Amino acid sequence: MKKYLKKLHSVILFILFLLFNTTLSFSQEKIDRPVYQLENENLQTIPHSYFQYLEGADHTIPFKELKSGKWTNNMKTTQSFYDGYWIKIAVYNNTKDEVMGIHHNFNFEKKIIYENNLGFKIFNFLDSEQKDYKYKDENRIWFDYKIRMPIGEVTEIYSYFRSQPLDRVNSRKGGLDKISIGTWKEIEFAENFRTSRYLITIPVFLFFAIYFLMFYLVSRDKNYLWISILLFVFSFQGVAFSSSSYFGYRFNYMYGPMGLALVSAVVIQFFRNLLLLNQKYQKLDKIFLWTIRAYLFLIIIYFFDSLQYPGGEIYKNLIKYPYPKYGVGTIPIFIASIPVVIASLTSVVISGIMWRNGDKASGYLIISFLIPVVGALSQLPRFLAPDIFNESYVIERFVVSIPGFALLFIPATIGLALAQRSNDTKQVFLDKQIELNESLEKRVQQRTYELTKANQTITESINSAKAIQNAILPEIDAKVCGFKEFEYVWEPRDIVGGDFYWSGQKEDWTSLIVADCTGHGIPGAFMTLVSSTLLGRISYLKDLSKPDQILSHLDELLEETLRYKEGGDTSFGLDCGIICFSQKHNLLRYAGAKTNLYQKIDEEVIEIKGDKKSLGYEMKEHPIEFKVTELDTSQHSSFFIFSDGITDQVGGKKKLMYGKKRVIAHIKEAVDVQSAVSNIVADINQYQAGHKRRDDLTLFGFAV
Repeated sequence: MKKYLKKLHSVILFILFLLFNTTLSFSQEKIDRPVYQLENENLQTIPHSYFQYLEGADHTIPFKELKSGKWTNNMKTTQSFYDGYWIKIAVYNNTKDEVMGIHHNFNFEKKIIYENNLGFKIFNFLDSEQKDYKYKDENRIWFDYKIRMPIGEVTEIYSYFRSQPLDRVNSRKGGLDKISIGTWKEIEFAENFRTSRYLITIPVFLFFAIYFLMFYLVSRDKNYLWISILLFVFSFQGVAFSSSSYFGYRFNYMYGPMGLALVSAVVIQFFRNLLLLNQKYQKLDKIFLWTIRAYLFLIIIYFFDSLQYPGGEIYKNLIKYPYPKYGVGTIPIFIASIPVVIASLTSVVISGIMWRNGDKASGYLIISFLIPVVGALSQLPRFLAPDIFNESYVIERFVVSIPGFALLFIPATIGLALAQRSNDTKQVFLDKQIELNESLEKRVQQRTYELTKANQTITESINSAKAIQNAILPEIDAKVCGFKEFEYVWEPRDIVGGDFYWSGQKEDWTSLIVADCTGHGIPGAFMTLVSSTLLGRISYLKDLSKPDQILSHLDELLEETLRYKEGGDTSFGLDCGIICFSQKHNLLRYAGAKTNLYQKIDEEVIEIKGDKKSLGYEMKEHPIEFKVTELDTSQHSSFFIFSDGITDQVGGKKKLMYGKKRVIAHIKEAVDVQSAVSNIVADINQYQAGHKRRDDLTLFGFAV
């Protein structure tokens, strides 16, 4: 019995094998061309050898008639590119996923039908002008459609193509009827990757456009303006291209030629400025200038040409608007591109010449030219190994995107070129400024020698304004002066400044003078030289116990020295405070010209005001009287005097001046002179933060 059961079991298995084989053969017999095998989940491009074509039928043909139509292995007439045609492919799903997706190249008026054991389903192309249009739903993303392909079965796919005028050149090359199939997850990834290109490139270009625009507003360097305009145009072009269905295709067609002309004009203008053609190559600069004017005129031509564009009608009536008549055609785009290409190549040559001559900015520009070349070279693998890219759509999209992502580096390299050019320009200016300063130094040395022979040794050794100023500032010995505590800070805004101090001793009296001369930098420094020299003369002639007489005599000598009587420049002068102190007499006298003295007794700060008039600036009747304040120093107290560079410094969030209240607060809180001075300086540096130093900074503190 067991023997017969084994034989029966074998017969049953043999019958099942025949039935399975017959079914598969039946399935294969229905397909009269090769069946494409989906072996993995990657998005794969179907070779045209698996296509069959049906001509002479539009998208309204019933499905039964479509199936029974006369299918051929090749296109028989080019008219089908105008009138539309169907293709048919058979795909065997040998993967582990039945939720697949079909991807089409950019093409309008298409219709998709697929059929398998689950039945058949139709996808009609959705017009973007429909009110309920959505680029994405549960079964579609743009031109990608979700289909169900049972595992281990064959699915028939039918697709209708009607090539439009914008796409006919590609369609003649077999570009429009490109179909790729893979898992729906792969489709979603590919579409997200495509979208990410715009989400990355457009914001990056906009960022650099705004960045360079800010640089232009600050520096007024027109190189930054031109590159900013160029990046704004590129950004807008990317938005228009990626959203042409929203803007309308008539707008997209108009913007394309006009955008090209505008970009060409801006590019050539950028080359003119960056390469300094108006300075180095005047004839070439004139040619570039006339080319720019031609492109600006071309923009007007393209604008009026675009008004003749038929809009959406051209996409619906291909008989009335066949390919040879497509386009405005007044000046074809490829002809309009020739001047900017020639100008760009010429700029490359000029950049190379200038780079060899030591111009670093031109070197960065050459790098920006090489970036598109490198991007183009990255496409060679697509032609050398096409099978790899046919197997993986993701890899293909990644490689195709390399030139686009490479373009992101161009704004950076151009930014380096602009920065280098700006530095070169500043260096030229500095060289001229140094030359001017050296000339001024020689003139001032001559005048100083004539004004005072007492400083002949010093003035003859002047090599720089800094050396001069350091030479005239005295070393103050606190013990010699009779000060119990002494601390000071002297910080010019620039290398040299208009603030200075002077000290002298005569008999039982010590004089300490803090002055703020006109201006800062080199002009202020030379004014300090003049003033310091005059104070030296006064110290020999006058009593150092009377600060009012010192002020009056200094004012008179300033007018004489600066030759106000002879119609000289009356824009020079100074503010100062004079302290005359005698340890022997326990007495301090103060007189000031727009400068105040601050006395601290215990925790109280008293402001000792000077007169509200400056020294110099204008002719006055002499002698001039100044107010003198006498203070008894037998009781311990400290004194502080400072220039307006401290109080007038702008800082903080509101960009307000530092003010005298902050200074007084620090004086009150400090335990000694040294801490008061250091706290004030630290606080003003913190308050200033990123703001520019407005003036020289001078602060003196001492205790008696």
